[in-house]
Amino acid sequence: MSAKSPVRGGVESPSPGTSSDASAENGGAGAAPGGGTASTATGSAVTGAGAATGAGAVTATESQGVTPRTGKAPSSGRSALLVTAGILLSRLVGLLRQRVMAHYFGAGAMADVIAAAFRIGNITQNLLGEGTLSASFIPVYAKLRGGGQGREAARFAWASLGLLALGVGGVSVLGVLLAPWLSAGLAAGFDAARLARTTQIVRIVFPMTGLLVLSAWGLGVLNAHRRFFLPYAAPVVWSAVQIAALWGLGGWLGWRGEALAEALAWSALVGAGLQFGVLLPAARRLLSEVARGDEAARGAGEKAASAGSAGGAGEKAGDASEKPEGRLGLDNPNVREAARRLPGALLGRGVIQISGLVDTLLVSFLGTGANAVFGYAQTVYLLPMSLLGTGEAAVALPEMARETAEADRARRDAAIRARLGASLSRLSVLALPAMGALIALGPELITLLLQTGSFDREATGRVAPLVAAYGGALLGNASGRVLGTTCFALGDTKTPARLALVRVVVSTALSLVLMQGLSVLGVVLGAVIAGWVEALLLARRVRAEVGGLGLEAVRLGRVLALAGVSVSAGLGARWALPEGLTSRPLGAFLVLAAFGGAFLLAAPGLGLLNVRSLLRRR
Repeated sequence: MSAKSPVRGGVESPSPGTSSDASAENGGAGAAPGGGTASTATGSAVTGAGAATGAGAVTATESQGVTPRTGKAPSSGRSALLVTAGILLSRLVGLLRQRVMAHYFGAGAMADVIAAAFRIGNITQNLLGEGTLSASFIPVYAKLRGGGQGREAARFAWASLGLLALGVGGVSVLGVLLAPWLSAGLAAGFDAARLARTTQIVRIVFPMTGLLVLSAWGLGVLNAHRRFFLPYAAPVVWSAVQIAALWGLGGWLGWRGEALAEALAWSALVGAGLQFGVLLPAARRLLSEVARGDEAARGAGEKAASAGSAGGAGEKAGDASEKPEGRLGLDNPNVREAARRLPGALLGRGVIQISGLVDTLLVSFLGTGANAVFGYAQTVYLLPMSLLGTGEAAVALPEMARETAEADRARRDAAIRARLGASLSRLSVLALPAMGALIALGPELITLLLQTGSFDREATGRVAPLVAAYGGALLGNASGRVLGTTCFALGDTKTPARLALVRVVVSTALSLVLMQGLSVLGVVLGAVIAGWVEALLLARRVRAEVGGLGLEAVRLGRVLALAGVSVSAGLGARWALPEGLTSRPLGAFLVLAAFGGAFLLAAPGLGLLNVRSLLRRR
């Protein structure tokens, strides 16, 4: 295959390589060093070792997330599109939730309480949520499926859910009991009244985040089957319940202040339960298909080996319907393997959590409204960050895990470099223009997304410098997500954990210095610089492991031209509009529409985006 391929996933990038298509001589599949699997795609054969032709083959194939007609998995570009679409939908509804919250709470004391309480309560989700499960659960589950052990994969998944439920239940109980001390320690700058209100909401938020962790298990199962849209769109339910509560109680019944804040927390708890309820049936159905497909494949093999074995095969296929639920499987070797991966993942997530909590603590000393504006700035920044970093990382993990199954080290490294280069190429095309928008057009973004009711023009002015500063971190943080995922695929959970610790030390040290003169902006700048330090160190580690980063795929000159044209169009619209109009939502929309229109026109012209390829299924 040539070094470069036509537009892939709508963004021009190199081919991710073909080493995952293992030859028949290699047995079709095998366990990868990083817990991934090799995927066979010779001719029209079904992808995945152990999948049978004939009876049951389609079920086995569909359960693995491949296209039954061709046996090939959907392209990574389309997978990234599905992730992006799901995240975009959930983020837009999340921004609507933030806008409604801003309307009722503004950037005052109660907004401080809500921001701090949700940050403290998120300890459970950040420790045991998607990032941890991606490093421990998904690789082991994918290895079992790729090895044709569908029944064992289902047992492992249900056992993991049981253990996870016990873990998050215990952490949630501790969080409720320790809420006064957690609030006092992590929001030490609050006065007594704000601390008491924070404690009350933390006691509701801890169980809520426990349910969100269980949703992350469902996300892990669906992602492993390449079902990307539903798990990333499911948080819409969580946000929608909160929006309904705020509109109903705040708008119709006139609730305000502490009563409305507590109602918001309870609605978030209900929404988390409904979100898990959306994902659980889909995950359950896939796990049942995996188990049945495994047994059907075994039955077909036994029939081919001996005509007299049909009865036994049917008996086994019938047993596949037994649900392996309720078994903790502490003696299960696959559970133990996932547990061995857990400390490194927990350390990495724990360090990141500490960093966020330290930021919350520092900002709590910077006056009324500081935590609120800090949280609002993160909300605006996390929209592009989630679309870029999270989307690419979610797609890259299973893809790279398959590449690590290649026995030939040189071919493995070349395939991973190509895959990484494709991801970084897509990131650069989208991240650099987005960085320009956050830095230069931040006021318009905030006006359109948040300015309403109690969130006035003065609040927009306080948040805008923070959004601009966060803009400088976008490419570094998004690239760091993908580079960290590459380490996970290679079976290395320790390096990301160590570098996360470096990030916390650098961020805290810089924040303590910079906040003296720059207030909240100093805390943000400390985090931005630390994020780039972590990304560069991760890049050095990955380069040493696989011999490069695939950066030759990044068309930097064209991407910079795209960013320049897009931002210039936005600035030109701001200059051309009547004075004062851009401070209102309509004017802000027109400025951002000019930016977006210029991007959509210039990107194809520069050969960086092909919408037809992006929408094509194959």
